[in-house]
Amino acid sequence: MDDGLGGTAVRVEDLLGMPELRLALLAGTGRLGREVRRVSAYDPTGPGRDLAGGELVVAGEVPASPAESAHLVRALTTHGAAALVLSPRPPVAEPDPDDVPYPLVEACGRAGLPLLLAPHSIPAVRIAEVVAHRMARETDPTTEHSPSRHTRLLTALTNGADTQALLTELATELACPCHVITPAGRLMATATPTREGAAEWGGAGAEVGVRVVGCPGAAARSEGAVPGDGPSGGRSGGSNCGKVARVMARGGDRLPLLVGGDTVFAVGRGAGLVGYLVCGGDRRTDEALARVADLFVLGDARRAERAAVERAHAWELVDLVESDAAPDTVRARLGAAGLPPDAAPIVCSAAGHGADAATARLVVDLIEHALDEEPTARWVVAVGKAEVVVFASAGTGPGGATRVARALERAAEWWEPLLGAERLAIGIAGTSPTWATALAEARGARDLAWTRPGRLTVAEGPEIDAYPALLTAVPPPVRAAFAERVLGGLRAYDAEHGTDLIDTLAAFLAANGAWQRCAGTLGVHVSALHQRMGRVRDLTGRDLFSARDRVDLLLALETDPAG
Repeated sequence: MDDGLGGTAVRVEDLLGMPELRLALLAGTGRLGREVRRVSAYDPTGPGRDLAGGELVVAGEVPASPAESAHLVRALTTHGAAALVLSPRPPVAEPDPDDVPYPLVEACGRAGLPLLLAPHSIPAVRIAEVVAHRMARETDPTTEHSPSRHTRLLTALTNGADTQALLTELATELACPCHVITPAGRLMATATPTREGAAEWGGAGAEVGVRVVGCPGAAARSEGAVPGDGPSGGRSGGSNCGKVARVMARGGDRLPLLVGGDTVFAVGRGAGLVGYLVCGGDRRTDEALARVADLFVLGDARRAERAAVERAHAWELVDLVESDAAPDTVRARLGAAGLPPDAAPIVCSAAGHGADAATARLVVDLIEHALDEEPTARWVVAVGKAEVVVFASAGTGPGGATRVARALERAAEWWEPLLGAERLAIGIAGTSPTWATALAEARGARDLAWTRPGRLTVAEGPEIDAYPALLTAVPPPVRAAFAERVLGGLRAYDAEHGTDLIDTLAAFLAANGAWQRCAGTLGVHVSALHQRMGRVRDLTGRDLFSARDRVDLLLALETDPAG
C-alpha cells in the first residue's frame, strides 16, 4: 500500500516476516493489513491515552484478569493501535504462547487486534529500531545503505544512550542548539555546537551537553548555570525555555510550533507527555524530526525508571518522619539522602482530586522548578499512592519556604491548563523546628489550599493562624457531625415554630455578647433578645456567659454545612 510519501507502508503482516524479530502471531489474524506508523511503549497507568493511531504497542507485562484484559484491548483499539506485541523481559524463560494470559488472547481475538509474541532476546528498543529502519527504508530506499537520522539515533538508544547522548548526536547532525525541557520549563538536557547557543539557553561554556537535571539528592547540579526568566524566574534555563513552557501550557496542542525562533516538538503525548524537544530555527516541515522526538520518550525511560524507584524508596523517609523516631535519627537519614544536617526544614505536601501517575510527575516537576530558584536548595522527593512529599532545604536562614510558595503561586496561572479537569493542592511549611512538625504543618496547609478557588492552589503553614484555617484540617463529616450535635436542637425548634434562633445566636456572637448592640442589629427589644437567648441556652446546653461554651457555639456555626 502506498503511504503517500513515495514508498510502501509497513503493515503488521510485514513484521511477521522479519527474521530479525521472530514474532509469533497469537490472535487477530483478520487485521494483519493494518499500517504501522510508529512504535509506542505500553503505559499501564493509562493504556491508549498517548496514542494517535497506527502504533505498534510493545508491552513487557500485561494484566491477566478478564476485566483488565478487556479494558486494555478496548483502550488500544479505541485509540487506533495497529497491534500489541508482548516482549517479556529477561531473565524469564523463553516465552511460550501457552504462558500468555488466555483472557488477553481471547479479548484481542474478539476485537480483531493482532497480538504478537516476541522472544525475550529481542528487547522493546530492538523492536523499535528494526521497525523504524524498515519504515525508513520503505519510504526512502536509499536508507538501506545510508541509515536515516531516526535509525542512527535508535541504534544509539539500543547501545545505552540516554537523553543527553541522543540530544548531543542530534545537535551535531542538525548543527544547531537542541534542548529537552520538562512541561514546567526545567531544562532536562541541552546540547549546542556553539558557545553562543549555550549562553542563550543558560549553558556554561562551549562543551556540547551541559547537564541532565535531576533531584539534587541523586545528581549534581550544573556548573556555572546563569539565572534566566523561566516561568517563575529561576535557574531552570534561559528566556526561551520559560517562553516555550508558557506557550505550551496555554494551548500548544498544534505541534510542531515555532516559539521565539525555535521549533518545538512534543516528547510523548497526552498523559505520557515527558516534555518538549526544542531545535533552533524553523523546522516545522521536517516530518522526520517529529518522529525523532518520540525517541526521547525511550531515552528518558531509563532516567524516569531510576527516579521512580528512588522516589518510592524515599517514602520510607516519610514513614520515619511520621514515627516517633528521634530527631537526630531523622536528620541523619535525610542527611544521607543529600540534605544538610543543619538545614531549616522545608516540606511540601501535594495531593489531587482525579490525579494519576502522570499528574504526579507534573507536580514533582513544578515543585522542583520552584526549588530551582533557591541557589542552595537541596531536596528529596517521595511519591506515595495519594500524595507527593518533598523534603527540602534552602540554607539555614528564614524565608526559604515563603520564597518557594511565592514561586509556585507565580507558576500556577500558566501551569493550570496542563491539569485538564484535575485539581491539585500544595501545602508548604518552613517555620517548624523539626521535620515531623513541618510535615504535619504542610499537610494542614494543603488542606487549607483545598478551600481556595482554582485548579492549582497553594497555601503556606503560617497561614494557619486563625480557627477558620485550623478547621480545614478537620474532615468535613466530622465538622458536620459537630455542628449537628450543637445546633441540631435549635434547627429543629426553628423548623417547628418558625423562629430564627440560629440567626439570633450568630448576631449575638458577632456583637461579642453586647446586648444593646445585638438588639439594635436585630431590631428587637433587649428583653425579647434575653428571652430568645434563654431559649438558645436551654436547647444547646451552653452557658452564654462562659468563654468555652461561646467558642463551641461559634465553631458550630462556622462548621454548619447548612449555614
